[in-house]
Amino acid sequence: MIRVNAITFLNYFVSGALTLLIPLLLLANNVNLANIGIVLSIFPLVFLVTRLFFSAIADNVGWSHVFLLINWPSAFASTLIYYFATSLPLFTLGKLVEGLRESSYWAVSRTAIYHLSPKRAGDAATKNNAIIWLATAFGGGMAGLGISFLGFSSTLAILILISLLIGIPALMLWRSSASIPISKTQRLFAPLNPAGRPKMFWLVSIALMFNSLAIYPLVTLLLPVFMNEQLGYNYITIGFLFMLYNAVSATVTWLTLKRPLSFKRATVLTAVSVVASVFLASSGFFFPAFLLTLAFVRGYGIGFFEYIVITAAKDSKNVSIDIGWLHAPMRIAEFASLIAGGFLAQSVGYAPVFIATGFFFGVYSFLSLYILKVN
Repeated sequence: MIRVNAITFLNYFVSGALTLLIPLLLLANNVNLANIGIVLSIFPLVFLVTRLFFSAIADNVGWSHVFLLINWPSAFASTLIYYFATSLPLFTLGKLVEGLRESSYWAVSRTAIYHLSPKRAGDAATKNNAIIWLATAFGGGMAGLGISFLGFSSTLAILILISLLIGIPALMLWRSSASIPISKTQRLFAPLNPAGRPKMFWLVSIALMFNSLAIYPLVTLLLPVFMNEQLGYNYITIGFLFMLYNAVSATVTWLTLKRPLSFKRATVLTAVSVVASVFLASSGFFFPAFLLTLAFVRGYGIGFFEYIVITAAKDSKNVSIDIGWLHAPMRIAEFASLIAGGFLAQSVGYAPVFIATGFFFGVYSFLSLYILKVN
């Protein structure tokens, strides 16, 4: 697990930095919010298609190969493209390759965790999210400082070097995982057919979709631009708050790992999420407090996410592919939410979009609770 954790940390250090850096760089180049949303929406669309493809490969030849042969090179290539990007088509290409990086990670990460920690898969997968958010926090903080003191190009150069480091634990994992058996599929792409999966499987996918609608457009597009345009925060402040947001999410995940996934938990999550989202756009001086409240919600709610994924995939013969299909509606929703969120925020303001995310999190919480209760 140490090597998987190292790959996770390095991936999401780079991802956290790019999540903050790219919309701010586009904004600095006078690209409006709606067009930024369109560029960013390429990422989940690519993710949707390629994750299933990489999952099929992983279930046939082994998950560790994907880390080394796809995840590592695409991490390097995407940061390199951003370094030279001067137009929207190049930024779009960068998002396409970045989608390859992240889809190749998620195509096999849970499969690796389930194989390496079969008796505590739920806790191990939840802890993995804490590592992701901690790495994202450091990456976002570095991006804010780097942009302020070194500029966008030098910060991207640092990320190029960090991307190269992913190859070290990836190579070590490939060598050490050779003794771990995998159940190979008879025909490489046969399990890609979504038919035949039970209704509960797709109910889990809908719950995951609502979780993403509550978080993804906020973190990826709306909050960085809102802090810069509406609140007038400088890059250091934006990076610091982005770092705190992810650090609080990671800390809450660790501290609440053993708390029961109960009705009380779902109720608290819903109430806090709705209240914070309603006041977020008009919070002014108190914006950081409401932002960190949403970070608490994110960390306290991730247990539902990982345990319903296990519920749907626990008896699967093709774990990577099934988890990929579970996330398919979520990726479609992310694609649509970035485009719609950008246009809506630009035309009617941020408040309606922020409020909607709070209610989406409530739907996710109670739907997840129902799934766990009936299984």
